[in-house]
Amino acid sequence: MGFIPHSIVRTLSRLRTELAGESGPLTFYELEVAKKRASVSLRYLTCLIVLPWIISISLHKSVESWVTFWWNADSFKILDFLKEGNILVNFGQIEELLFFETMVEDCSETFSKTSFREIQSKTKWVKLYKRDCIQIITHLFTNLIGFAFLTTFLFMGHKKFTILLSWIREFFYSMSDTMKAFSILLATDLCIGFHSPHGWELLIYWFSENYGFAQNYRIISSLVSTFPVILDTILKYWIFRRFNRISPSLVVIYHSMNE
Repeated sequence: MGFIPHSIVRTLSRLRTELAGESGPLTFYELEVAKKRASVSLRYLTCLIVLPWIISISLHKSVESWVTFWWNADSFKILDFLKEGNILVNFGQIEELLFFETMVEDCSETFSKTSFREIQSKTKWVKLYKRDCIQIITHLFTNLIGFAFLTTFLFMGHKKFTILLSWIREFFYSMSDTMKAFSILLATDLCIGFHSPHGWELLIYWFSENYGFAQNYRIISSLVSTFPVILDTILKYWIFRRFNRISPSLVVIYHSMNE
């Protein structure tokens, strides 16, 4: 008995055999097919994860410069849902009022300095608001481009995606019931386990900051307290329906480890 479970050793040995094409009980043709399936699946999975992020990051500067030019060209016509027009109108009224008071009244030097500081403060605030809006639109466009690329990549490579799914399914079912239960339990604890609410909060905060949504603590708390529970219930029901007929021992081991 070693420190590493035999199921992990068998799984890694199978993967190494498929990638390296080592001799074994399989025929030469079957080894070549298994090696090609493993290689295609790993390459396709890597591209599926890495390429959308690379495209979004590489296009960020170009999209940001285009959005900045578009904003400056039509600053009074765009983004009504962000209330840009109302903010600029209010700022213009404040600026005109301060200018009128400065010209008409017999203002002292202190009042003039105070008015100038107020104008500078409002101008700085509008510039910050403009920068935030540009960043929000840039993130939206880059994510849409990444999503469009991912959808196109999946549609054009649906055969490779089918091979990937079959390879993952075969890889999973080649494990022992103990390792299957351990893998499912590890994945579920990372996503919807006891310590997952903090990760969900960070994800919701990141989403709201990138897309300009107001961060409402009550809504975030409600989502964090209910959404993982719903996912956990659905997953347990799926495990019971899926594996109770195929491998009842897996369901028993999973519930025993979960308790």
